Amino acid sequence: MFNVLMAQQAGGWGDLLSLAFPFIIMIAAFYFFIIMPQQREEKRRKQLIESLKKGDKVVTEAGIIGSVVETKDNLVVLEISPGVRASFMKWAIRGLAEEEKKDGKKG
Repeated sequence: MFNVLMAQQAGGWGDLLSLAFPFIIMIAAFYFFIIMPQQREEKRRKQLIESLKKGDKVVTEAGIIGSVVETKDNLVVLEISPGVRASFMKWAIRGLAEEEKKDGKKG
């Protein structure tokens, strides 16, 4: 009887590990397929916003395409059409208009 009890106790960690293994795989998959690409995209976007200069053609989150006329601390002034200027927060810039076309997206 003592041997049976010892066998059950020794198998406890193995059972726990076999139950936890699918959760560990799901967490790893979640990290590699969702969190990591999102962090990469956010880093690319921050670099883009920091490197905006006069004359760059950009697309906003609302889909408005314009040329950068001026950049301030957290504002970008875009010329949407000749003589029409609008101010946008820097976070509202989605990307460069040329990149949107290369990716096959509208823009």
